[in-house]
Amino acid sequence: LRSGAEQEDARNSSPDDQPGLGDLTVPPQGDGVNTNLAFMISQFPDEWVFLAKRLHAEGWVQSAESQDLYHDFMKNRLSQENIVEIRFWAAMRMQSVAKTVIGALQCGRALASLPKVQEHYRQFPEKRVAEDHVEVILAHQTYGHIEGSEKNDEAVQLLLERYADDALYLVFDLKKGTSAELWAMAERFLSQRGGYGGRGFEQASVKCKWDKAIRGLRVLEVLPRRFQLRLGQGDYKTQGKACNQLNGLRFATGHYVQALDCNMGTFIGEGFKVPYVLRMFM
Repeated sequence: LRSGAEQEDARNSSPDDQPGLGDLTVPPQGDGVNTNLAFMISQFPDEWVFLAKRLHAEGWVQSAESQDLYHDFMKNRLSQENIVEIRFWAAMRMQSVAKTVIGALQCGRALASLPKVQEHYRQFPEKRVAEDHVEVILAHQTYGHIEGSEKNDEAVQLLLERYADDALYLVFDLKKGTSAELWAMAERFLSQRGGYGGRGFEQASVKCKWDKAIRGLRVLEVLPRRFQLRLGQGDYKTQGKACNQLNGLRFATGHYVQALDCNMGTFIGEGFKVPYVLRMFM
């Protein structure tokens, strides 16, 4: 959010930082004039003002002025909690993974408001309301892998922690190049649950959730695989997005599945339509 205002930010660059003829390029980081946050504010100026006033009213920042909030963010003078609030404010106003996940969670919240569903969960106070009826699976292709990004992994963890009370799960591909920490986490789970010892597989699919008690991921299921998600070699490999959806689908439960690309958004009004739409498939 702080980048984008420099002239270099508006140029396409080589992925390996070694420009050359015919190199593939990555998208520019901004327009070379405004920071990315400044551009978002220009699209939603009133909502940025509301954010500044809300944070001030809740005692998070000293000034209710929107310009002060922007300058404090750019100069890194805000607390981590305020930075997170601004990041989510921006994420909800662009095509982002966070916007898609938060939108998908509205289906569960809509169900949780129905009297019959509430009556069911009163019998099971240890469960999250609607977790037996709906779940959101975030299938991540490169989580914890050397081909991925540590910043992206941290953003995923932040999202899982923020919505730990919802039925939100992470599914990732465990393979060569995945961090030793994730390998140890999966092997520890198999050892405790089935007496399994030693690494007898080269890749696996892993389903986990955020555990507030340990403030980290807790493994729920591990599915060792003989083959990689993407089959083939070089330019002749199966499509990555389809393979990633298949990875998440293996852990999906229930009678209905909706696949979402991570550039979509939903408000709770759409979630209230789902029970009526599903009747068409019963």
